[in-house]
Amino acid sequence: MSLRKKNTLDSRVNLTFTNNQSFTLSSVVSPIASLYSEPSACVSKDTELLFGHNFKIYEIKNGFAYGQAASLNGNSLYPGYVGFIPENDLGTFTTQANYIVTALRAPVFDFDNIKSPINKTLSMGSLIYSKHTLDDFIKTERDDYIHRAHVMKISDAPKISDFITVAEKHLGLPYIWGGISTVGLDCSGLVLSSLRAAGSDSPRDTDMMEEKLGSFLSISKNNYSRGDLVFWKGHVGIMVSKTDIIHANAFHMSVTVEPLSVVIDRSLERGGGEITSVKRL
Repeated sequence: MSLRKKNTLDSRVNLTFTNNQSFTLSSVVSPIASLYSEPSACVSKDTELLFGHNFKIYEIKNGFAYGQAASLNGNSLYPGYVGFIPENDLGTFTTQANYIVTALRAPVFDFDNIKSPINKTLSMGSLIYSKHTLDDFIKTERDDYIHRAHVMKISDAPKISDFITVAEKHLGLPYIWGGISTVGLDCSGLVLSSLRAAGSDSPRDTDMMEEKLGSFLSISKNNYSRGDLVFWKGHVGIMVSKTDIIHANAFHMSVTVEPLSVVIDRSLERGGGEITSVKRL
């Protein structure tokens, strides 16, 4: 692609240009949009964007848009991911979103009736604009309906302030590399999605989280509390008690709660190494 050139910055979150830097602001119009490091769906996805998330398009070529995910709020400390999204997953909305999906999965109905046909299902964290509030539903910009029990106004305080409680709602969901949705997610995707749902912010990947989030605890003291993040090289989990950890993992291919001691032993046995750090938010 003509817009990219090699640089020493982290290519996951930094664009380097050789020409015009202007962009077109678009939004994800599919329930989930995969973002790739190359303009091809045949490679592993790096991450995902959800319905209503904004994406800055700098170039479109061969059916893919190259650009950068926009921060979900203006106060974000962490830049969005750079990469390629299938052009068909992007479009535009006339107005900035004012609602966020708070249910793990929110059905979108054709009409304001729970017996109505469902045209899609949105994951927690998806964004919607509505100016029509009914008794039980909001009407979206695309003239379909979401139950008010499944959303909240972005301007309101989060329904759940404890991100560990949000993470526990994901128990049993599939492990999907690069996933951040309630269809399936990876280890850092679980942390990211849970923090976002509780009104906090986070970078996307494990190494970024280990560097940027919270403060370091002594690994050797093994005096951990609920909410502490435990890191291995390429993996992260959340302590749900002094002894147990919740994590999306490829061993079980799901989000599970296990004794931390079991995860430590398995990591050593399978070549994942020792804990690299523990951080308290």
